[in-house]
Amino acid sequence: MSITTFTKPVTTGFPIQLSVVREGVMVNAVIDGENLLYLVNDPAKVEEDAKRAVKAGYEIDPYARLRAEVQRPIGTAGSKKAKNVGEYADYIAAGLRGDFDSAWSVPQITLWSPRPLSRDESGMWHLPIRDGLIALDAETQVTALHRIKKNPAAYDLEDFDFGELKLSIEIFHGISVMAARQIFHDRNLKGVPVDKSLAMSMDGRDFGTTVTRKLMESLTVPFGEDTAPLASLILTGKRQVSDKAAEWMTMSVLRTLISTAMLGKAGIHAASTGIEYEDIPTDSNNSRPDQAVVQRELMETVGDFLQQNAELFHAKTAITAPAVVAGLGATMNRTMSWSTDPMPEGITLDALLENVQWEREAKYWSGIAAKLTHTGKVSWAGGARDSGHKVYDALNNPDSDTGMQIRGRF
Repeated sequence: MSITTFTKPVTTGFPIQLSVVREGVMVNAVIDGENLLYLVNDPAKVEEDAKRAVKAGYEIDPYARLRAEVQRPIGTAGSKKAKNVGEYADYIAAGLRGDFDSAWSVPQITLWSPRPLSRDESGMWHLPIRDGLIALDAETQVTALHRIKKNPAAYDLEDFDFGELKLSIEIFHGISVMAARQIFHDRNLKGVPVDKSLAMSMDGRDFGTTVTRKLMESLTVPFGEDTAPLASLILTGKRQVSDKAAEWMTMSVLRTLISTAMLGKAGIHAASTGIEYEDIPTDSNNSRPDQAVVQRELMETVGDFLQQNAELFHAKTAITAPAVVAGLGATMNRTMSWSTDPMPEGITLDALLENVQWEREAKYWSGIAAKLTHTGKVSWAGGARDSGHKVYDALNNPDSDTGMQIRGRF
């Protein structure tokens, strides 16, 4: 059998109702999980069997060779894709258990049938039952579903009926290997990657995001001679705030402020990852403050600072730069009851920051949160991870070189 040309239509197999999306090229349907996993081989097992065949000196199965033409390998347990399979298995299992209510999903699964599909006289289509379907997109999710079904007890799903799980599929059929490879390429490279911090700011189960949203929804700040809801001054759904926009910062930057205030310097790198209440370090008695206490302290401390310094945020001074926000939040952490590096006795946050020059000028911030370009302009392109620690050190060490620089003590 050639691995590049398949002309014999599928006329017998698993009967299913399909909708034509592109005549002779693409169809879609809803199928139950039990039958999907019966029809689509476990990619992890396919790879393992292929490795054993090579080691034993046998020829690799044609299905494995064909899959390798249009998919990237899962690889060893430490590979990025293999880790992603494990994470998705946990996520899907939690959704199936009902842990997320309705706020979860399995993406549409894109399959490839090298052989053309056709309808019979009754209008039913037939899918190949053995080695006939390969996942072009969402293979990670297919592999995760196989893993759960293989060992449901490990996911507390012993009694789950996969026949009740409905999954959306689309099938490209009768197209060449080259066409299938092109679809794989387009699906994986044509889209614009979502900024990780932006994606995290939309995660309703993330503790950092939860506190951020509650602060936005509850806080009002000075706005001229009046007040305005903080939510009206936070940009959501975009990566950057323009210089002329009314908004102070993006939601992902505000989440960085919350995350660093919650976790201290560790939060500078954690700001673009998931944050859980359990990430807060425990004290010498192996305990941490109640979650409600953490939320209250964060909202009070960050909220008070935003209200007291609203003019600095309105003016888009250095205080709105992501790196400065990260260092500032980590400094706020030193005032929290759970801080592992509390402020020295008698030192307050206001006193520590009293003489900081927040103007966006190179003489104060160059080499710390900004840099001079070859044209002489000041660039604030560095993110929280790049310069957050430098800002933290400058804010918390007034007599250091950088500490004196940001305070105008040259």
